[in-house]
Amino acid sequence: MTASCFLDTNILIYSVDEKDKVKQRTARDLIATLVQNDDAIISTQTLQEFYNAATKKLIASKKDAGTFVKQFSDIIPVHSNTVNDVLAAIDISEASQLSFWDSLILASAKACGCTTIYSEDLNDG
Repeated sequence: MTASCFLDTNILIYSVDEKDKVKQRTARDLIATLVQNDDAIISTQTLQEFYNAATKKLIASKKDAGTFVKQFSDIIPVHSNTVNDVLAAIDISEASQLSFWDSLILASAKACGCTTIYSEDLNDG
């Protein structure tokens, strides 16, 4: 499973967040374009983080958040993180001082052959 563009959790969050219509439209347009071109991929981590953020920050019900997870996974290929991804993330985190979770996004994107990661940012620590 390969695609050139990896979508981080915040892109999925923005696509359903009603609070910022500009970010929502931008995220939806990006997802639609990449899906249409078969050029997007996400990971199990992305879906897990989305569900957690949707139920806590967006105050979505667990049922609604689960529905969104299902919808995303129906239209975007999902990379299942492996032990090799975890080990690569540890190496990235040690070398860069990025958090383990941001490093796992990078490791997963690399494992999928992605050349672009769409994310609001990658945070230190």
